[in-house]
Amino acid sequence: MTAIADPLSKIKIGDSYLIYGADIYLANQYSNRIRARLQAKEDLEVIIVYADETKSAALNDALDSISMFTSSKLILIKSADKFLKRELDTLATYFNHPLENQSVVIMAEKIDGRLGSWKTIKEACTTIQCDPPRYAGDMKTWLQVELKANAKTMNPRAFEAFLARIELDYGTAENELQKLILLSYGRAEISEEDVTRSLGSTRSSAQSEIHKALGKRSLELTLSLLEKMLASDWEHLQIVYLLQKFFTSIRKIQLLRTKNISASEIAAKYVPELFQSQRKDFIEYANNYSLSSLEKVFDALLELDWQLKSSPSDTYTMLLDMAIIRIIQS
Repeated sequence: MTAIADPLSKIKIGDSYLIYGADIYLANQYSNRIRARLQAKEDLEVIIVYADETKSAALNDALDSISMFTSSKLILIKSADKFLKRELDTLATYFNHPLENQSVVIMAEKIDGRLGSWKTIKEACTTIQCDPPRYAGDMKTWLQVELKANAKTMNPRAFEAFLARIELDYGTAENELQKLILLSYGRAEISEEDVTRSLGSTRSSAQSEIHKALGKRSLELTLSLLEKMLASDWEHLQIVYLLQKFFTSIRKIQLLRTKNISASEIAAKYVPELFQSQRKDFIEYANNYSLSSLEKVFDALLELDWQLKSSPSDTYTMLLDMAIIRIIQS
């Protein structure tokens, strides 16, 4: 199963879990939930094993020993993808005869499904894949799960307002949601006003403003907003990444238009990486950039990326401003 899609409603001692994927925040979140729910039900000893520090004999002792002080045991194995073959084989062998009063949570950034040991582990465990959000739909599912877990609700307008303001990042979104939970203390429902008050000045708001300025090809406003972003601790390379994402979506829309795909079809089917509330705006922004001008835009971004990685830091802002001038004038 994929993390977020299944909130792990059924957790019991004796079951084991393989949590893997590139989203470290999400993996830790699910690991913590498993641990907390088992501790709420069981007299539990928790043992943490760090794969890069553990040899086969020590791993075998941890897996096969019986707790002297508690009736059940949870073994949390971190960075299991760093196990050498011998240690990985030891872990896989455990699942031939797992202990009934013990759960194992295995965390790895990636696994090699071609290896027999990983196949054995995966078949024996409930598998939770934790990938970063790819598009707005992932964040929608995440928000539904988190609201339920926190016994909170949002009306549709608040729900859309929240999704429109957050970044495609579970960790950042979780921080913003926790602020809203505190802000709405004593109430079951988070209102649109709560969302606006809490997220009105977040980085996502800055992104929305810079998107609008770029979309309208407003040089003065774009440079002014970039100055504010840098003053708010944005890194220059973060801004380059934001620009690349923006213009990648703009180019995608223009390429779709060359295939005679209508604006309504593009919004409905072809830009899932954009929030619903962004799609109409981006389609309008694309009107201001031809495919030939976008070639110049990406040339400028490629050169800027190289310059920022090879130039003194005191020139970064000047290089960024010069690139923006080239982009707006392309």
